[in-house]
Amino acid sequence: MKKVLTFCLLALAVFSLSAQPTVEKKTILFLIPFYSNEYNSTAATSVRSSNDIYSINSFLLMGFWAGAKVALDEYAEQNIPLEIIVKDVTEDESKLISIMEDENLMERVDVIIGPFFSKPFGLAAKYAKKYGIPIVNPFTNRRDILNNNEYVYKLTPTISIRPAMIAYQAERYPQHNIILYEDTAIKNTEQSIYIQYFKENNIPFTHVQSQSQIINNLQTGANNIILTFGSNTAKIMVLSRDLLYKAKNEDIILVVPDEWLESNTYDVEYYSKLNLHFFSNYFVDYSDPETQIFIQKYKDKYKSIPTMDNYAFQGYDITRYFIELARNDGDIDRVKINALSYPLSFDKVKDGGYENVNVHFLEIFNDEIRTVIF
Repeated sequence: MKKVLTFCLLALAVFSLSAQPTVEKKTILFLIPFYSNEYNSTAATSVRSSNDIYSINSFLLMGFWAGAKVALDEYAEQNIPLEIIVKDVTEDESKLISIMEDENLMERVDVIIGPFFSKPFGLAAKYAKKYGIPIVNPFTNRRDILNNNEYVYKLTPTISIRPAMIAYQAERYPQHNIILYEDTAIKNTEQSIYIQYFKENNIPFTHVQSQSQIINNLQTGANNIILTFGSNTAKIMVLSRDLLYKAKNEDIILVVPDEWLESNTYDVEYYSKLNLHFFSNYFVDYSDPETQIFIQKYKDKYKSIPTMDNYAFQGYDITRYFIELARNDGDIDRVKINALSYPLSFDKVKDGGYENVNVHFLEIFNDEIRTVIF
């Protein structure tokens, strides 16, 4: 009886193990410009401050890879099988071609992250299409990389996304007044995109080229949305003071280039008073629990702090998202990743690849930056 019972238990155990789904190993190919051939002891000793490190090419994307490795550690802890292949790819096309023409390698690759430069990426994308491999460009604004290639993923949304968000913001108010201001006669590409979008969609707006015209065109009782496209710091100060003291009774949303926040001459007291808003491709909410967990893991591993400037958050987000894309056989609807720095939402371009159509729209409120939620 004992032998029969033992046999049954063993058979049940074998059946249970065989019934469990097998987890297929996925292969991720990173093509990152490390410039490893440029690293030497002289370069290392030239670093005197934290900012100096960014003048050395071989250090530029180390933070990206460091963030990616934190993500890879998380998968290792979950015993999720991955094959990670990392190649140092810069502008050397011959090296890139030798990698992409390695059939034994390409036939097992499930996702390609990089290259980071436009011309090498275009070349790599052709091979990705040939082998049917999703390939992601983390930072480019160029939309032509999506053309005729359904395997390309573009993370940085085009500027044309922004006027649509402004139009949506304006429609929230019964009365609104959109003013476009450019402080120079030189043609501004971004402003032209706004003008074209508003005209095509029959959205009323006023286009001005002087600060006095802004004040004159403000409407009492309406929500005035002022979009500025210049970054002249002297004019920024004048406009700020005019809006504070000459138009202080009007409801204003001031949308500015994100370079305004980097200006040393711009007084921080104006931020909240002017209802300052801006767009940004990346934003990290440091109060978010998931963000805090990532920061702690990064600090424990590298004894340093991750930043958006060293692309650590972006490396972490991109690695997690595209590993999940591979694990879900390219089905973006099944990818459930809460990215820490990217607001990811992909739309397929007709006869082309996938473009992220989400961008952070941020506001300064009580001296803090927060996302405007529609």
